[in-house]
Amino acid sequence: MIATSYQQFSIVQGDTAEELTEKLNAKLFDLRTKQPVEKPVTFEGLIARISYTEKTTAPENLAEEYALQGVKLTCQDCPHFTARLKADGSEDLRAKVGSCQFASYGRTYRDARACEYLFNGLRNGEVKLCLAE
Repeated sequence: MIATSYQQFSIVQGDTAEELTEKLNAKLFDLRTKQPVEKPVTFEGLIARISYTEKTTAPENLAEEYALQGVKLTCQDCPHFTARLKADGSEDLRAKVGSCQFASYGRTYRDARACEYLFNGLRNGEVKLCLAE
């Protein structure tokens, strides 16, 4: 993820000290989730200036785009992942490592974060996931 932050300002003005206090408290309540700077409020007469930090994040790749939507896939969800097999040919659920043609050295952990090949396949329609019954 690419995270950026920048400083923002909000100006509150009132005709009386009571009105300024009410407006300032309301504005501070609205901005309560923002990160205040060292001295968040400065005054000049009946004008208050609130300074805070605004933060944004942007995905760097397709996997992070899906993660922002709540989709977190692992290697075992991918059709390119091949689990280790027991001598009788059934899947060995004890093994944490399996093989994948796209992984470094051809091996990957089953619970590792899925790579771009799976997400590109999902986007292109080459890979389809279904819900368990």
